Amino acid sequence: LKREASFEAELKKMNEDQRKRAQQQKKKDAKIVNRILKASKAGKHYSVLGIRNFEVQLGPFYVFNFSIGPIVLFRVKTKAIKRVYRNLARTVHPDKNKDGRAEEAFHALEQSAAILTDEKQRQEFDRKLISARRRRNQYAVDSVMSGCQMAWSQTASTFKMTKKVLGPFSTPILVLGALAMP
Repeated sequence: LKREASFEAELKKMNEDQRKRAQQQKKKDAKIVNRILKASKAGKHYSVLGIRNFEVQLGPFYVFNFSIGPIVLFRVKTKAIKRVYRNLARTVHPDKNKDGRAEEAFHALEQSAAILTDEKQRQEFDRKLISARRRRNQYAVDSVMSGCQMAWSQTASTFKMTKKVLGPFSTPILVLGALAMP
């Protein structure tokens, strides 16, 4: 509230063109702050920094009595995380950013960067992400399978009912009906 009031006071001192540019900049700042706070609230540390995590883990593979792996592909390097953090920190820092919640977003940014640059915490976070992804995928597979089972049971019950109603003529009628369909 205090930051918003000081921004409004600054706006009154500006001419029309400066006021328009300051309001546009504040709008951009608010958009960045909202994105960071939303991702932070959801616990998505990679999204807070605006990084896509395409990490893939293969293995471990067992050949005879030897274990190879696990092999990790496309892992975001700590150096890249630090670079992105520095650039975003400059943008979101409360002294630079005019949005009222810039300080809150800056703390969320610091916390996410701390987690992703510390190797132990990052491994724990990645492990949680992978387990959540597996649960979500398993739920999707289970939903599809239950839908298929339900469709199959409905089809089977329809065929049974048709066989009861039509008696010995059910097979030829079903075959002719299937052939007649386009």
